[in-house]
Order: sequence, then structure tokens, then C-alpha cells
Amino acid sequence: MRDPWIIRGVALLVGGLSGAYIPVQGRFWIFGILILLGVRLLCWRPRDFFGRLFRPEIPLLAASLLLGFVYGALGERSLAEPLILDRVEIVGLIKDWNVAKDKVVGVISVKEGEVKGQSYRLTVYPDSLGEFSGEWKRVQPGDYVSFRAHLERPKSLGTPGGFDLRLYYGVRGLSGSMYAQGDAVLLSAGEPSLTWKIRQQVRNRLLAWDSEETGVLEGILFGDSSRIPEVVQERYKVTGVLHVFAASGSNVAFVLGFSWLILGFLPMRIRIFGTLLGLVLYAALCGGNAPIVRATILGSALLLGRLGRGKVATLRWLFFAAVGLFIYNPLIIQDLGFQLSFAAAWGIVVLTPRILEGKFFANIPRLLRFAFACTIAAQVATFPLLIAAFHRLSLIGLLVNVFILFILGSVLELGLIGVILSFSGVLSAPLFQASLWLLKGTNIILKMLAELPYADVWVLNPGGIFWIIWYGGIGIVLWGKERALFTLKVRWVYHRRGLSIIASKLLEGCPWELCQAVQRKLVNLSFSPFVVNRLLVRWGGILLIVFLLWSPWNSQTDLEVVMIDVGQGDAILIRGPEKQAVLIDAGPRSDTFDAGERIVLPYLLNRGIGHLDALLITHEHADHIGGVRAVLDNIPADWVGVPAVGEGLENEEWQEGLPLGLTRQSEKLRMLQAGDQIDLGSGVWLEVLGPHQLLEGTHSDPNNNSLVLKLNYLRQSVMLTADMEQEEMQDIYETGVNVETDIFKVPHHGSRFSLYTPWLDSIYPQAVWISVGKNSFGHPSREVLKYWEERHIPVFRTDNHGTIQLFLGDNGTQIIPGR
Repeated sequence: MRDPWIIRGVALLVGGLSGAYIPVQGRFWIFGILILLGVRLLCWRPRDFFGRLFRPEIPLLAASLLLGFVYGALGERSLAEPLILDRVEIVGLIKDWNVAKDKVVGVISVKEGEVKGQSYRLTVYPDSLGEFSGEWKRVQPGDYVSFRAHLERPKSLGTPGGFDLRLYYGVRGLSGSMYAQGDAVLLSAGEPSLTWKIRQQVRNRLLAWDSEETGVLEGILFGDSSRIPEVVQERYKVTGVLHVFAASGSNVAFVLGFSWLILGFLPMRIRIFGTLLGLVLYAALCGGNAPIVRATILGSALLLGRLGRGKVATLRWLFFAAVGLFIYNPLIIQDLGFQLSFAAAWGIVVLTPRILEGKFFANIPRLLRFAFACTIAAQVATFPLLIAAFHRLSLIGLLVNVFILFILGSVLELGLIGVILSFSGVLSAPLFQASLWLLKGTNIILKMLAELPYADVWVLNPGGIFWIIWYGGIGIVLWGKERALFTLKVRWVYHRRGLSIIASKLLEGCPWELCQAVQRKLVNLSFSPFVVNRLLVRWGGILLIVFLLWSPWNSQTDLEVVMIDVGQGDAILIRGPEKQAVLIDAGPRSDTFDAGERIVLPYLLNRGIGHLDALLITHEHADHIGGVRAVLDNIPADWVGVPAVGEGLENEEWQEGLPLGLTRQSEKLRMLQAGDQIDLGSGVWLEVLGPHQLLEGTHSDPNNNSLVLKLNYLRQSVMLTADMEQEEMQDIYETGVNVETDIFKVPHHGSRFSLYTPWLDSIYPQAVWISVGKNSFGHPSREVLKYWEERHIPVFRTDNHGTIQLFLGDNGTQIIPGR
């Protein structure tokens, strides 16, 4: 199938993806190469490449690729620069407003002041009594309000593979977030939109049912997951159906299918425009939710394609919609939601007909057959994206999506009818009740499935090879294996003459008879179509994979030390020259956030680390030990090391942080103390400097019995100091051990209680690190920062520089900040 408009759209989107994802350092070179190719195409002689016919499509495609590249690369310029303002006066228009139990979340468009003309996500928290003060109780969309706020515009992504909050806001037209400080002053009252009133009316109707299903129902109806408990979200995530209230593409698909079904008695054109109207009304009902609007545009493109003459017209409209969204906001090309929605829509259009040809679907009723095929097609098309983004594979996700989604679709359809009738509690109640009953049954089933062994697993980043094999395989299936082989053979014959001339010239220039004989043999083999097919088809893919995975220039001879940005906490990865991997601490954990699961584990999997040689825990505080369980539940470690604190290992903090079943008697648990050495191989070893002895009665005993390590390689060293304070620093220093180091990690996130100058004055590091995030302790302290500033030693901080990489090798040290 060849459609020039689709090909041009593909070129533009591919250029946009390239411009958005190629690192800034490489964009100049890629741009230069594209310019040179463009000049060559403008000055070409067609017979040099394509025979005697001029093909204007080639320069048009090149221009589309170049424009997309430039536009995608410049998209980041639209993002607001990082900024933090405290107690800033805000005057603005409330555009959205959702009241939850523990907070109110809305959107405000600022009309006056330093950030005039920008929109922000606004959060209002209740007071100590759980009440919202003063005017905040009466605020509605459309109101002009004045108040003081703490405002933040996020920094650029500092950890590869992490969640880019700055991009998330930018795609949705927001500059950042703010939370109110104190009461609001209502300057003028406005009139909320009808759709907001309907949503609030539905929410009030649902208050009659006190169950966790009401939050799920709101999420399915309006794409708002703010009222869904964390445990329920995890259940949907494990079973692979979180998208029903997260991605919002499925919401639009349900509405499209429902509208299409009930309008089936109408003529085709009226049916199409009636379904389009249903999609638009649903998007309005959701309050212009950006993901739902995007999915609505893509869904509308599929419907408009039905006005044409088949799949080509549908695909053309789909690519027109994608290109239009990209032109409107170039950042959308990087948005995972857009990528998933587009890939799913493409899969439904292109792969569904091929799947329906399978014998398995022959005996399934027509309506169910099409629904099954569409579900499978969407999952096949989006599979690599989901793996790359979440590193989680739901092994039961296909089964659940095929069967449970029919139930959830029924929930949405019953719920929407209830929304239409929500003006009457008597009429809407039975529909909401039926929806909640279905959801309750669904939750019971999902809970059982989520508890199955290996219901979902964390997976390593498969890399570019996997993408090539997956989508290349889909392309071969669509193109046809025989056709692909035939095309390859024809192309080879076409270029055979030119290659023969080149080979002959090489033979003429070779002075050795043996070399000539070998080259003649290779040339004869290479020009045999049979041998070409056998080598390229049977062995070419395998050889390519081996060549890319095992290549001399990919071998690592340096020692890598990574301070992962986990906020207020520690997580340090050591990677040896032979791919050894040791993790020291795993970041913080609280009731609402687990850095081990959200940051450390995805980072390790993104780096292709599926096994740890060791995991060392410096001490029992939650900002160090908190994420350990999430990591060890999914990545095995040969052994776990802890400081030798004796009976202290039985305290509550240690027991809550250590993996279950890991006790002092466990063979996998090692007690480490001063004098121990850990050989990591390849000339890399860790020297344990502390604890030298068990200290008691200090400012903080857990901090002063921390595991203190010195990493050594090629006469270079890194001091890893955990949270030790002055007492432990003095104890270690007085033993006379060599504390000189090339890179020094400032203890305890830069606390003033770790400023022990006799130790610090005796070392001359090239740079110092501080692992720190938002906190109420004043870390890093002014005294610590001033000390290193006066010594003119550069300071690298995770809150400013993101995840920090250090390489130690024959050429010395190299530090690469994440931002």
C-alpha cells in the first residue's frame, strides 16, 4: 500500500522523533548531515540513484524529514525555565477545581505578576483540623481569586528513564505547580461550565455509596484517578488494565464503540457524524482533559477515514491528526500517552484485518471476534512502548484485557447513561448501582489474578535491537515473507553491476596472488543469489545482533560510580569494568512514595542490570533502607551487607527495612566493620572504614554507626560516607587510616553535624558530591557549602545536577551530571 501523503506524514513524524530524542550534543552533526543530503538531492542526477526517471517525492520526503527534525529539536524551547518562588502574590482565574478528601486540585491561569499569562496546577491543603479555610470552601471554576502561594517550575529530567515532570506539564499547557499559603480573596465570582456542574452532580450522587469502587467509576467515566486508592491502582497495574482510567484512550474507544453501536440503524454518513458528536461531547464532559482530547482527535480521524474507500483513507486521516497535533505542540511527540494512543490506533487499523484471518477467530461470534482482534492488535502495536516506559510486563494482561475490558466497557456505558440522567437521583441510582456491582465483581477477579505468582514481572530494557526485531517482524508479516525475499533479490541484482566494478578495481590494486584468490572467492560467493539469500535471511539478523551487542568499542574499561537522584536519600550504583554491579542503599520510602520502586528499580532495569553482585545498606534510616525491599523483590543479589551493629540489627527500623526472612543467621547477610575488604574483581575493591566500634549516646547513633566505604581502582578512590556525623568521623580519623580521596561524598546530605574539619582539612578531593532533595532539615547547610566554596572545590548536588555519573580509568576521572 503506497499513499504519498502517509509517507510524507511518516517522514515528518520520524524527523520530529529524531530531533526530540537525539541528545543536544549530536543534533548539530545530524542536522549537518541532513543539510548535505538535501543539497545533494537538489543537485542530483537522477540516473545516479534511480535510473532516468526524476522522482520529486524523494526531495519532498527529505524536506519533511528535515522540517520535522528542526521542529522537534526546538520543541523544548517552549518549556518554562525552572523557578521557585515562595509566598508570591497570585491573581488568577480558576479553570478547573476538584475536591478530594485530603486536598483540592485545580488549574489556575495567572493574570497578574511575574508569571502572568501562564497556567499552573494549583493544590490547596486543609488545615490541622482537616478543614479548608475561608473562601477556599466556596471557590469554583470561573472565579477570580487572589492569594499567596509557593510556586515551582520543575527542572529538566535528571535521571535517564525517569518521569519527566517538566515535559508532562508542558504537553498539558502548564508551566508548573503551586500550593496555596493561607486563605484566598474572592475578587469576582464566575459561572462554572455546564460540564463541570454535571461532574460535580455525579460526584455528589456517588457519595451515597461508600466504597472504593466509586473512585474507580469516576476514573473510568472522566479519566480522573485522584480518588482511586493506591492499592486499587496497583491491582489494575499488575493485571495490565490501568489504562482504563489513566491513559484515557480506552475511555474514548468505549464511547466510540458504544455510539457506533446504538447508531447502527442510521445511514453511514449520519452514523459517522453522530459518533463524532458523541466523542466531542464526551471530551467536553471530561472538562477538556488533555489526554482525552488527544485520544478524541485520533478517534475522530479513524471515523473520518470511514468516509473514504478503505484502510488507506483511514490511515491518511490518522496521520493527518498526528501531524496536526505535532505541529500544534511539538512536545507531544515525546508524550507517552500520545505515543500509546497513536500506536494503538495504527494497530487497530492495520493489524486487525490480518489477525481476523487467523483460524482461531473463525468460530467466534462476529462482534466478539472483532473486539478480540482489536484488543490484540492494540497490544501488539504498543508492547515495546509499554516495556520501555514501565519495565513491567503483565503476563496475564492479554487475557484480562480481552475479557475484563468488556465488563469495564459495560461499566462505562451504564455510567454514561447514569450521567445523562444524573439530574434525577431516582433515575440515575439504578444505573450507578449496576455499574458499581460490576466494578465490585471486577475488583474481586482482578485481586485474585494480581495475587497469582508472576502475574507481572519487571523486565530489563530490551534496547533498540528488540524494537527492530519486533516492528521489523510486523513489517515482514504485513509485507509478506515471499515478497520481502523477492524484493531483496531484485535490489541485489539491480546493484550487482556497480559492486562488480568496485570489486574488480580492488582486485587490480591487490599485489598478492593469495589476496586476489581470496577476494575472487568472496566476490563469487557474494554475487550468488542463493548464497546471498541464505546468508542474509538465515544468518544476517543473528550476525547483526552479535555485532551490535559484542563489539570492541562497546567494551567498558572504566569504573563507573552513579549517585542516583532519589531526592532526600541515598542510592549509589557501582559498575565494574566486567559489568559487576553493587548497589549501596536504595533511597527513601514513605506511605505515598517508594524510591526503590519508582526510581532505583526502573533505573537499574533501564541500564540492563538484572543481577546485583551485592547490595550494601549503610544504616537503618528510611531514606537509605526504604527502597531495598522493592529492589530485592525484583532483582536478585548474591549477598546483602550491613554494618556490624550487634543487637541493634533487631530494632524496629532494621526489621521494617530488611527483606523478609533476612536475619542475622542468614547466609546472604554479612556484617561489615572497619578493616574488612570487598573484592569486586578487575582491580576494584571496597575498603570498609567504619563502623570502627559501636558508638552509643551520640547525636544520632544510627548515623554514627553508618557503613563508611572507600572505593579503590587504579590508584584512584571515592569516599562513600553515608550519614556519618562528627563522632564517627572523629573515631575513624583517629585510627590513622588513610582518608585521602579523589572524590568525596559529603556525609549526611550536607548536614552541619558532619562538618568535622580535622578530617576535611586533611583531604584534597577533585570534587565533592551531595545527595539531597527537598527537606525540612536545612540540608545542605550553609556552613558546609561555604566550607567547600572557600576551598574552591566544585560541589555536585543531585537536587541541582540530577543523577551524577563518575568514571574512573586510565585517563583519570570524569564527572557527567544528569542535567
